[in-house]
Amino acid sequence: MKFRATIMEPHVVRRFDVILTAVSKMSKECVLRITPDQMYLISLETNSILGGPLAFGEIDKDKLFSDFNMSGVSADENEIFLQFSPDTLHKNLTTLKSPNVKGLKMKLTRRNGVPNLIFDVRIDGSLSTRQVVHDVPVQIVQRKYWSDYKIPTLPPVNVSLQIENIKRFRTILEKYRSIGNLLTIEAFREGSLNLCIQSDDVKVTGRLKNLRSPLLNRQNEDPWEMEETDSAKVRLDIKKLNHFMA
Repeated sequence: MKFRATIMEPHVVRRFDVILTAVSKMSKECVLRITPDQMYLISLETNSILGGPLAFGEIDKDKLFSDFNMSGVSADENEIFLQFSPDTLHKNLTTLKSPNVKGLKMKLTRRNGVPNLIFDVRIDGSLSTRQVVHDVPVQIVQRKYWSDYKIPTLPPVNVSLQIENIKRFRTILEKYRSIGNLLTIEAFREGSLNLCIQSDDVKVTGRLKNLRSPLLNRQNEDPWEMEETDSAKVRLDIKKLNHFMA
Protein backbone atom coordinates (compact mmCIF):
# COMPACT_ATOMS: atom_id res chain seq x y z
CA MET A 1 0.00 0.00 0.00
CA LYS A 2 1.17 3.49 -0.85
CA PHE A 3 -0.26 6.95 -0.30
CA ARG A 4 1.15 10.39 -0.94
CA ALA A 5 -0.63 13.74 -1.30
CA THR A 6 0.37 17.40 -1.46
CA ILE A 7 -1.42 20.69 -0.80
CA MET A 8 0.41 23.71 -2.21
CA GLU A 9 -1.98 26.59 -1.54
CA PRO A 10 -1.95 28.14 1.99
CA HIS A 11 -5.71 28.77 2.08
CA VAL A 12 -6.36 25.12 1.15
CA VAL A 13 -4.06 23.97 3.99
CA ARG A 14 -6.12 26.05 6.41
CA ARG A 15 -9.33 24.60 4.96
CA PHE A 16 -7.94 21.11 5.58
CA ASP A 17 -7.20 22.10 9.18
CA VAL A 18 -10.82 23.25 9.60
CA ILE A 19 -11.99 19.82 8.42
CA LEU A 20 -9.71 18.05 10.92
CA THR A 21 -10.92 20.36 13.71
CA ALA A 22 -14.55 19.52 12.95
CA VAL A 23 -13.87 15.78 12.92
CA SER A 24 -11.90 15.92 16.18
CA LYS A 25 -14.98 17.23 17.99
CA MET A 26 -17.28 14.45 16.81
CA SER A 27 -15.74 11.29 18.25
CA LYS A 28 -12.66 9.67 19.71
CA GLU A 29 -11.98 7.44 16.71
CA CYS A 30 -12.00 8.11 12.99
CA VAL A 31 -11.33 6.08 9.85
CA LEU A 32 -9.66 7.60 6.81
CA ARG A 33 -10.76 5.82 3.64
CA ILE A 34 -8.55 6.52 0.63
CA THR A 35 -9.63 5.69 -2.92
CA PRO A 36 -8.15 6.74 -6.29
CA ASP A 37 -10.61 9.63 -6.62
CA GLN A 38 -11.89 10.44 -3.15
CA MET A 39 -10.89 10.67 0.48
CA TYR A 40 -13.44 9.94 3.21
CA LEU A 41 -13.30 10.88 6.88
CA ILE A 42 -15.62 8.56 8.79
CA SER A 43 -16.37 9.59 12.35
CA LEU A 44 -17.11 6.78 14.80
CA GLU A 45 -18.68 6.40 18.22
CA THR A 46 -17.32 3.10 19.48
CA ASN A 47 -19.53 3.03 22.60
CA SER A 48 -22.74 3.80 20.76
CA ILE A 49 -25.61 1.37 21.44
CA LEU A 50 -26.55 1.48 17.78
CA GLY A 51 -22.92 1.21 16.70
CA GLY A 52 -21.54 2.13 13.31
CA PRO A 53 -20.48 5.43 11.76
CA LEU A 54 -21.79 8.76 12.96
CA ALA A 55 -20.78 10.97 10.06
CA PHE A 56 -19.14 10.79 6.66
CA GLY A 57 -17.00 13.56 5.19
CA GLU A 58 -16.27 13.22 1.49
CA ILE A 59 -13.31 15.07 -0.05
CA ASP A 60 -12.76 15.28 -3.80
CA LYS A 61 -9.01 14.92 -4.34
CA ASP A 62 -8.98 17.45 -7.21
CA LYS A 63 -10.51 20.16 -5.02
CA LEU A 64 -8.05 19.84 -2.15
CA PHE A 65 -4.81 18.27 -3.35
CA SER A 66 -2.44 19.43 -6.06
CA ASP A 67 -0.82 15.99 -6.10
CA PHE A 68 -2.50 12.73 -5.08
CA ASN A 69 -1.12 9.22 -5.53
CA MET A 70 -2.28 6.02 -3.91
CA SER A 71 -2.04 2.27 -4.38
CA GLY A 72 -4.41 0.05 -2.40
CA VAL A 73 -4.10 -3.50 -1.15
CA SER A 74 -4.69 -4.93 -4.64
CA ALA A 75 -5.78 -4.01 -8.15
CA ASP A 76 -9.30 -5.27 -7.46
CA GLU A 77 -9.55 -3.63 -4.04
CA ASN A 78 -7.70 -0.40 -4.67
CA GLU A 79 -8.48 1.26 -1.33
CA ILE A 80 -6.81 1.99 1.99
CA PHE A 81 -8.54 2.21 5.38
CA LEU A 82 -6.66 3.82 8.27
CA GLN A 83 -7.96 4.25 11.83
CA PHE A 84 -6.64 7.06 14.03
CA SER A 85 -7.48 9.38 16.90
CA PRO A 86 -8.71 12.69 15.41
CA ASP A 87 -8.09 14.52 18.69
CA THR A 88 -4.44 13.39 18.75
CA LEU A 89 -4.03 14.35 15.10
CA HIS A 90 -5.59 17.77 15.65
CA LYS A 91 -3.43 18.54 18.69
CA ASN A 92 -0.22 17.48 16.92
CA LEU A 93 -0.86 19.51 13.78
CA THR A 94 -0.93 22.93 15.45
CA THR A 95 1.49 24.20 12.80
CA LEU A 96 -1.36 24.13 10.25
CA LYS A 97 -2.82 27.16 12.04
CA SER A 98 0.28 29.25 11.44
CA PRO A 99 -0.41 32.31 9.26
CA ASN A 100 2.88 31.58 7.48
CA VAL A 101 2.05 27.99 6.46
CA LYS A 102 2.71 27.52 2.75
CA GLY A 103 2.24 23.84 2.01
CA LEU A 104 1.56 20.35 3.32
CA LYS A 105 2.73 16.91 2.25
CA MET A 106 1.15 13.69 3.52
CA LYS A 107 2.66 10.24 3.23
CA LEU A 108 1.87 6.77 4.55
CA THR A 109 4.96 4.96 5.81
CA ARG A 110 6.23 2.63 8.52
CA ARG A 111 8.41 3.60 11.46
CA ASN A 112 9.83 0.70 13.48
CA GLY A 113 7.17 -1.57 12.03
CA VAL A 114 4.31 0.78 12.99
CA PRO A 115 2.24 2.43 10.21
CA ASN A 116 2.37 6.23 10.38
CA LEU A 117 0.89 9.14 8.50
CA ILE A 118 3.67 11.67 7.96
CA PHE A 119 2.63 15.33 7.78
CA ASP A 120 5.38 17.53 6.37
CA VAL A 121 4.43 21.18 6.89
CA ARG A 122 6.29 24.00 5.12
CA ILE A 123 6.36 27.35 6.94
CA ASP A 124 7.87 30.52 5.48
CA GLY A 125 9.61 32.92 7.85
CA SER A 126 10.99 36.41 7.31
CA LEU A 127 14.52 35.06 6.78
CA SER A 128 14.14 31.39 5.91
CA THR A 129 11.78 28.51 5.23
CA ARG A 130 11.48 25.68 7.72
CA GLN A 131 9.84 22.28 7.63
CA VAL A 132 8.00 20.69 10.54
CA VAL A 133 7.39 16.95 10.34
CA HIS A 134 4.71 15.21 12.41
CA ASP A 135 4.47 11.40 12.72
CA VAL A 136 0.95 10.23 13.55
CA PRO A 137 0.50 6.52 14.35
CA VAL A 138 -2.41 4.83 12.54
CA GLN A 139 -3.91 1.36 12.39
CA ILE A 140 -4.53 -0.47 9.13
CA VAL A 141 -8.15 -1.65 9.00
CA GLN A 142 -8.37 -5.26 7.83
CA ARG A 143 -10.37 -5.98 4.69
CA LYS A 144 -12.94 -8.07 6.54
CA TYR A 145 -14.05 -4.88 8.35
CA TRP A 146 -14.23 -2.63 5.28
CA SER A 147 -17.96 -3.14 4.87
CA ASP A 148 -18.50 -1.40 8.23
CA TYR A 149 -17.23 1.86 6.72
CA LYS A 150 -18.90 1.90 3.31
CA ILE A 151 -21.01 4.94 2.49
CA PRO A 152 -24.60 4.00 3.42
CA THR A 153 -27.34 4.07 0.83
CA LEU A 154 -29.49 7.03 1.83
CA PRO A 155 -33.22 7.14 1.08
CA PRO A 156 -34.54 9.81 -1.28
CA VAL A 157 -34.84 13.22 0.39
CA ASN A 158 -38.27 14.80 0.61
CA VAL A 159 -37.57 17.84 2.79
CA SER A 160 -34.21 19.63 2.68
CA LEU A 161 -33.49 22.98 4.33
CA GLN A 162 -30.34 25.09 4.38
CA ILE A 163 -29.45 27.04 7.54
CA GLU A 164 -27.01 29.78 6.59
CA ASN A 165 -26.70 31.49 9.98
CA ILE A 166 -25.07 28.62 11.90
CA LYS A 167 -23.98 30.93 14.74
CA ARG A 168 -27.58 31.89 15.46
CA PHE A 169 -28.65 28.24 15.29
CA ARG A 170 -25.96 27.25 17.80
CA THR A 171 -27.05 30.07 20.13
CA ILE A 172 -30.61 28.74 20.14
CA LEU A 173 -29.39 25.22 20.92
CA GLU A 174 -27.25 26.48 23.80
CA LYS A 175 -30.25 28.24 25.38
CA TYR A 176 -32.52 25.22 24.86
CA ARG A 177 -30.04 22.89 26.54
CA SER A 178 -30.84 24.39 29.97
CA ILE A 179 -34.54 23.52 29.54
CA GLY A 180 -34.52 19.82 28.68
CA ASN A 181 -32.67 16.91 27.12
CA LEU A 182 -34.74 15.97 24.06
CA LEU A 183 -35.17 18.35 21.15
CA THR A 184 -37.87 17.90 18.49
CA ILE A 185 -36.96 19.25 15.06
CA GLU A 186 -39.77 19.61 12.53
CA ALA A 187 -38.97 20.62 8.96
CA PHE A 188 -41.58 21.99 6.56
CA ARG A 189 -41.23 21.79 2.83
CA GLU A 190 -42.13 25.45 2.32
CA GLY A 191 -38.91 26.52 4.07
CA SER A 192 -39.41 26.69 7.82
CA LEU A 193 -38.02 24.77 10.77
CA ASN A 194 -39.51 24.30 14.25
CA LEU A 195 -37.30 23.65 17.27
CA CYS A 196 -39.27 22.41 20.25
CA ILE A 197 -38.09 21.44 23.71
CA GLN A 198 -40.01 20.92 26.92
CA SER A 199 -39.68 20.03 30.57
CA ASP A 200 -42.20 19.37 33.34
CA ASP A 201 -42.65 23.12 33.77
CA VAL A 202 -42.37 24.70 30.33
CA LYS A 203 -42.55 24.04 26.59
CA VAL A 204 -40.60 26.29 24.22
CA THR A 205 -40.90 26.32 20.42
CA GLY A 206 -38.75 28.42 18.11
CA ARG A 207 -39.27 28.81 14.39
CA LEU A 208 -36.79 29.57 11.61
CA LYS A 209 -38.44 30.99 8.50
CA ASN A 210 -37.56 31.67 4.88
CA LEU A 211 -34.93 28.93 4.65
CA ARG A 212 -33.62 27.78 1.30
CA SER A 213 -34.69 24.33 0.09
CA PRO A 214 -31.81 22.87 -1.94
CA LEU A 215 -32.53 19.86 -4.12
CA LEU A 216 -30.61 16.93 -2.72
CA ASN A 217 -32.16 14.05 -4.65
CA ARG A 218 -30.07 12.46 -7.33
CA GLN A 219 -31.17 12.40 -10.96
CA ASN A 220 -34.18 10.15 -11.66
CA GLU A 221 -34.73 9.63 -7.93
CA ASP A 222 -38.23 10.30 -6.61
CA PRO A 223 -38.86 11.26 -2.97
CA TRP A 224 -41.12 9.16 -0.79
CA GLU A 225 -44.78 10.10 -0.95
CA MET A 226 -45.80 13.00 1.26
CA GLU A 227 -48.46 15.68 1.14
CA GLU A 228 -47.32 19.25 0.51
CA THR A 229 -48.56 20.39 3.91
CA ASP A 230 -46.89 17.56 5.83
CA SER A 231 -43.58 17.80 7.62
CA ALA A 232 -40.65 15.62 8.56
CA LYS A 233 -39.95 15.32 12.29
CA VAL A 234 -37.14 13.89 14.40
CA ARG A 235 -36.39 13.82 18.14
CA LEU A 236 -32.82 13.68 19.39
CA ASP A 237 -30.53 14.32 22.35
CA ILE A 238 -29.79 18.05 22.38
CA LYS A 239 -26.42 17.54 24.08
CA LYS A 240 -25.21 15.35 21.21
CA LEU A 241 -26.49 17.86 18.67
CA ASN A 242 -24.68 20.67 20.50
CA HIS A 243 -21.50 18.62 20.50
CA PHE A 244 -21.86 18.00 16.76
CA MET A 245 -22.48 21.68 16.02
CA ALA A 246 -19.66 23.00 18.26
